[in-house]
Amino acid sequence: MPLKKYADSDFFLALLKNSDWLKEKARKIYEKNKGNIYVTPFTIAELMIVCVREKIHMRETLFQISRIANLEFSNWELFFRGAKYVEEGASVFDALLMASTGENEIISSDKIYEKFGFRVIDLKG
Repeated sequence: MPLKKYADSDFFLALLKNSDWLKEKARKIYEKNKGNIYVTPFTIAELMIVCVREKIHMRETLFQISRIANLEFSNWELFFRGAKYVEEGASVFDALLMASTGENEIISSDKIYEKFGFRVIDLKG
């Protein structure tokens, strides 16, 4: 069974914005992994915050993300694992994404995930 690909907010922003320096790489990653990309509720919450801050239409953004990725839910153990990552220096959203990922890969341009030993599909390279 192929590894799941957990997408960080920068992946979705690159795909959905009219212009983004990561857009072409994100598009290629999407085409290669279509149907096997996952998102957590925490990444969705982070993107909703970005929508409010940047005055981006939230419902349309959520609709587009729902067409790109499968949504996975959580349990209490995930929050306890996330708290450990926060204690080790990760932001809350990054920590919860890492706690959700398990042995799977993360699509991101953020280097924090590699520092914690996660496999990353780098949007930059």
